[in-house]
Amino acid sequence: MATSREYAASVTVSLSQLQQMRDAQNYSYVHGHWGDSSADTVALSGALGGISATILGLIFVTNTAAGVTVGVASLVASLFGGVGNDTGKVIQNGVSAMTEMARTLQPLTRYDLFQIRFPFLEFSLQNGTIIRFVSGKGVIERAHSGSGWEIV
Repeated sequence: MATSREYAASVTVSLSQLQQMRDAQNYSYVHGHWGDSSADTVALSGALGGISATILGLIFVTNTAAGVTVGVASLVASLFGGVGNDTGKVIQNGVSAMTEMARTLQPLTRYDLFQIRFPFLEFSLQNGTIIRFVSGKGVIERAHSGSGWEIV
């Protein structure tokens, strides 16, 4: 059985890293088959294989494709029975929120990094694996340019 908690935390990312976070979370949704207990671990592992450990660590806490795959598969199996569908909706909300945030950041070309506070839904699995997902809209706390950090 998995335990869960919700919280907000800040991540510092470039626009490209944010887009990779979104893609990784979307892969976990697409290949996780939330709600029917049949995660496609081969497809998920392959999809996440091209994403860096840094990005995986930012989005999922676990920083290897294999670790995320095992975490998602374990979580899907433990949530079978309807709750997985709700979790799938939360994951989709997070993907949409990161897509919207990326659109907001695109015109801000003078900045190379952004500190964004996102809401997260985190699960602790029985095997000690911790996996989390962005669950909603984020807030830009500050941005970095050649002259340092600025409040935006």
